[in-house]
Amino acid sequence: MKPLIICAAITGGAPARSKTPHHPVTPHAVADEMLACWRAGASMIHIHARLDDGSTVMDPDAYRAIIDRVTPHGFDAIVNVSAGDDGGKASHDMRYSVADCGAEMVSLDAGPINIAGRVYNNSPAYLTEMARRLKDRGIKPEIEIFDAGHLTGISALAEQGLLAAPHYIQFAFGVPGGLPVDPRYLTLLLERLPDGSEWAISAQTNDVEAYLQLSMQAFVHGGHVRCGMEDLIYLRPGELARSNADSVEQWVRTAEIWGRPVASPAAARSLLGISQ
Repeated sequence: MKPLIICAAITGGAPARSKTPHHPVTPHAVADEMLACWRAGASMIHIHARLDDGSTVMDPDAYRAIIDRVTPHGFDAIVNVSAGDDGGKASHDMRYSVADCGAEMVSLDAGPINIAGRVYNNSPAYLTEMARRLKDRGIKPEIEIFDAGHLTGISALAEQGLLAAPHYIQFAFGVPGGLPVDPRYLTLLLERLPDGSEWAISAQTNDVEAYLQLSMQAFVHGGHVRCGMEDLIYLRPGELARSNADSVEQWVRTAEIWGRPVASPAAARSLLGISQ
């Protein structure tokens, strides 16, 4: 079987502490969780930058401060950072600046959606410029697909030479205004994948059964999985994960039970065409 990339999405704009007391919301806590998830078996860590007061920010210096905390420990997982719009607070220029934070992977949100009463503005002009900046800096995009039509725009960027295979495509289910948490959509999406794509599932939900239905589809069909408190705060129904590493360990055990090897950071880089 193809090695399984386990991505730990350890923090984000949500869930808030009101949903789980275990959510890391400071740079120090985020760095500690990065190390714990790496040691548990995650080959990729997805983060949103945080300030000391727990607030989110789209600032390359804030990302660098977190990355600098883990580097002295021999940390070698792929650092995958968000270039989202920080709940509508971040301009395109602020999002472009994330390409200069020193991470190997940066999210490229593949198209606009209506979310929480606003437009999540991933316009064609933004996508073209962000893809160009990532290419110029040798950064692998994490291509986030929120709707089926976004794959059309991604294919166009690839035809323009702004995206190079192997692509890392992540289907984001459960974002309001985007793909619903429903595995029936996955077949259609996979049929439209660009050539030379690795793919993963992000199922953002509080429904453990729905999360498993989607994530196990990735597991058994050669895709990759994302876990952690940005997506799911539970280990099983009614039981909160006490750390993001708990969720990583759960997937490592699942892979061991079914005989699918867990990708090391080096193996993940090889699959994704990332040079270190």
